[in-house]
Amino acid sequence: MRPVVRRALVRHAVLTAVVAAVLSAITVGGLWLFANGEAHRTARDVAGRVATAVGVALSAHHYDPVHPTSRDEILRGLAPFVDSGMLARVKIWRVVGDQVQVVVSDEPRIEGERRRFDADLARRLDAGEIVVLRVPDDPEHRYERAEDRALLEAFVGFRDAWGVPMRLEVYVPVDTAATVRSAMAHLLPLVIGSLLVLAAATVPITLSLARRVERDQRERQAVLHYGLAASERERRELAQVLHDGVVQDLADTGLLLDALLLDETDGGRRELLGRAHGLVERDVGLLRGLLTELAPGGLGIPDIRTSLQELAAEHERGAAGTPLETTVDVADEPDAQVVALLHRIGRELLRNAVRHGAPGVVRVAVDTPGPGRVRMTVTDDGRGFDPTAPPGDGHVGLRLVALAVEERGGTLDVRSAPGDGTVVEVTLPARLPELLPSPLGSPER
Repeated sequence: MRPVVRRALVRHAVLTAVVAAVLSAITVGGLWLFANGEAHRTARDVAGRVATAVGVALSAHHYDPVHPTSRDEILRGLAPFVDSGMLARVKIWRVVGDQVQVVVSDEPRIEGERRRFDADLARRLDAGEIVVLRVPDDPEHRYERAEDRALLEAFVGFRDAWGVPMRLEVYVPVDTAATVRSAMAHLLPLVIGSLLVLAAATVPITLSLARRVERDQRERQAVLHYGLAASERERRELAQVLHDGVVQDLADTGLLLDALLLDETDGGRRELLGRAHGLVERDVGLLRGLLTELAPGGLGIPDIRTSLQELAAEHERGAAGTPLETTVDVADEPDAQVVALLHRIGRELLRNAVRHGAPGVVRVAVDTPGPGRVRMTVTDDGRGFDPTAPPGDGHVGLRLVALAVEERGGTLDVRSAPGDGTVVEVTLPARLPELLPSPLGSPER
């Protein structure tokens, strides 16, 4: 397994594990909130049922003080709810001024205890609301805490036979943790299983993206290697031309001038001067050719027709035997920067066509496909290739062109098939802002 693919699979697995952990935590938290809300709803429902069953009987008594017969009758009415486990404990509170007092309870040791009157609770109870609260951890609830089970306290308001405000407090057993565990046992496997199925289904997408990234990295490395190698090759070729051509000719010219100074005959001087003139003229032509390759259009601002003529001249010098046909039909002259970029793109496409396609003829056409656009089309009748196949070693010329065109806001269209030749269309804006360095070289020197 290749390193990029292996790293992608590891990241996929780690991401799946992280998402599973986060999703599990969210699910458990949601279940806990749901179970807690359900416990409060259950306590409210139980308190409502108890109040409906014994409310009339409770309102028939007075509680200041509570007669023993009334106390026994009240507890007998509440006993079925306690004995069945629906309630863990019951208390009846009487409002006494700014305090409330326990007047009846199934736990006789807390009868008579008082606490401060809660105005907000009284307001809610007087409005007919059943108020459910968690059992606090305080001395008042020491016996409820001793039950060693989760309880919720629910308050229901009523009035006794004398019209005094009263509160029925019932303690309802709940098991939120068991509810959460039960729901988790059914829901978590479904959630985690669905996530794992989704993760498995997206593995091919992850592998495809990893391979695409790896291919792009290889292409960029190849482009960089190609650019460095091309730059080094151009420097060597330039040094070779200067050493074997210009430098040698200038040395010969110096020797001829020395001989001219020593020659005393007019005929000999004319011959030497002619030879020196020929060497200098040849070197000037050679330097002009190098200048054209290094900066299309020389030191001036070329137009598209001149640039195409120079491109044809370069092609004739470097690819003798492969005819080149050029046509220009533009409505507006593009910017000099665009002309220079098209020159380099055309040079690269011509080299590719001759080097890899072995064509019988190559055609380069420049036209205007629309307002503010210019198009260069390079067509050859060579062996062609499959544009969808990954480029082989040393076949990154089109990638270079694509990068240069993309950076300039243009488009590249390649149409080819094995044995059917190749057509490459490059479309660029006719006017460009300040250009960044191009993979094919800077447009300006």
